[in-house]
Amino acid sequence: MQSLNSKYFNIILFTDLMSAKWKGFSSTIRAEEARNILLEHINNIIETERISVFDAFNRKLSCEIVSDKSLPGFKRSAMDGYAVKSRNTFGASDTSPIQLRISGKTEIGDTEKLELTDGAAIRISTGAPLPDNADAVIKIEECEEINEFTLEIYSSVASGKNVANEDEDVKINEIIFSKNHLILPWDLALLVSLGIQEVDVYRKPKVAILSTGSELVAINEVLKLGQVVDSNRPAIEVWCRYLGAEIAFSETCVDEVDEITDRLNKFAGNCDLIITTGGTSVGTRDYMAEIISKNGKHWVNGISIRPGKPVIVGQVFGTLIIALPGYPLAAFINFDIFVVLALQYWTGMSSYWEHETDVKLNQSIASNSGTRDMVRLVDAEDGADLVRITGAGILSSLTRADYLLEIPEDLEGYNKGSEVKVRRLRK
Repeated sequence: MQSLNSKYFNIILFTDLMSAKWKGFSSTIRAEEARNILLEHINNIIETERISVFDAFNRKLSCEIVSDKSLPGFKRSAMDGYAVKSRNTFGASDTSPIQLRISGKTEIGDTEKLELTDGAAIRISTGAPLPDNADAVIKIEECEEINEFTLEIYSSVASGKNVANEDEDVKINEIIFSKNHLILPWDLALLVSLGIQEVDVYRKPKVAILSTGSELVAINEVLKLGQVVDSNRPAIEVWCRYLGAEIAFSETCVDEVDEITDRLNKFAGNCDLIITTGGTSVGTRDYMAEIISKNGKHWVNGISIRPGKPVIVGQVFGTLIIALPGYPLAAFINFDIFVVLALQYWTGMSSYWEHETDVKLNQSIASNSGTRDMVRLVDAEDGADLVRITGAGILSSLTRADYLLEIPEDLEGYNKGSEVKVRRLRK
């Protein structure tokens, strides 16, 4: 039988935990301040791995890459024309052409290098290796074949004219990419051109995703009254992968303190970031704040934003956690504010919503001072209209929108006809 003192202790503990919830939104902080707090607590991922260059797209280099050779590695023609000795062209003009002997032809891809003799010219294609003893290429437009053995040229060329040097692209011992460089498709092409088969990169951040909610069911289940399909989790999964993360866990659980705690404990130590949805507000079954307080700490509990105020940033069981609201719109907006920031820090990837443009508002939009409003707009013939569907749980207000307008905390809205900067929700 439990002692009175034990019961008293449990009551005190429960009171402390509940205070983490009920005091959570007595005051909130600005989104930018919350982002800065998150940045202060993000740890570097220092583990590296060596991977095939063909798997290096969108990966961050853990060390600089120095070329051990030059590119293209041989002198080549920059024009279709004739390889010549420049001194053999001096004095040539339209009124006083010079004739040279055609001694051969070389095409791009030819592996046998020709040798140019004095007073001769060799037909050459763009990109083909420059023959030995040749130091210039005269463009095909500046000469004419009199017959198959004779070329008449109408202008002189200086040494090096229309010739690409062997190190025109890359010089030997040149630093090609610095540490932390994010590999893009054309970077990969350059690495392959240099014969580099493997590169050292930072490992992908490992992410655990937990959707909480007793109302959540799988997509293949028959819905009962009050149940909804767990749509947040698959969306967050693909968004994390888009940003270069690896999904270590992705699960759904009911609104039970012990169940949620066990899942978080399992995730911690096996990932770099835990992302949860649901349970962050102040309802009777919103347990996330108290669970984090009991098993770690929170640095942010509520931000001055609409929709999406109930977001928590902290640490649980020693692992970074970003607890998002359960309503889809609020979850996705806070994902863009916080999760994208963390994953970008590790991977260097760009946000999906990074593209900005200017639009004209077709109606006035009001906002509460002190709160950052995230307003959805739809493209219209003469500007942008407000999406009339509102509410943090109304996912279609995002799917039907073309732009996201952020109204800063110190503004009370915008007047009709205002030119505003927005982010594109669709590329």
